[in-house]
Amino acid sequence: MVSKFSEVLPLLVDGSDQVGVCAMGPIGDGDTLIWMRVWVWQQDGEDVAASAGNAGDHVPGAHALSADQMPPFVHSQDPQKKWMVQTKLEPQSADFNIEKPALVQAMALVENGGDRSIVQWGQAVALRAPGQHHHDA
Repeated sequence: MVSKFSEVLPLLVDGSDQVGVCAMGPIGDGDTLIWMRVWVWQQDGEDVAASAGNAGDHVPGAHALSADQMPPFVHSQDPQKKWMVQTKLEPQSADFNIEKPALVQAMALVENGGDRSIVQWGQAVALRAPGQHHHDA
């Protein structure tokens, strides 16, 4: 299985202010994701929201990262085990609108069976308000 995004991703907030999107998804069978970078963007009329982040980098104002939210991300038999990347709003970005879909793109160095390769994937996702999100959706 190629790693992909969860279909619904939560916003990251600091109080009432958006600071980004918490991107996450399943880890492909046999995969170890050594490093990752994720981009999220949304066009809502004239408003353009955009965020980006690297696995293991904490976004100021967002929840602290636990050890299992740091790379490398290793496939396990636990279906709740996911990769996770905090993305930070880009300068002059609008806030994301949870009523509209967003596009997400990832690039990662993936090791599987002793072979390493750069893998990229993208898809459309829904966004939602923050909450308990490290292992859901």
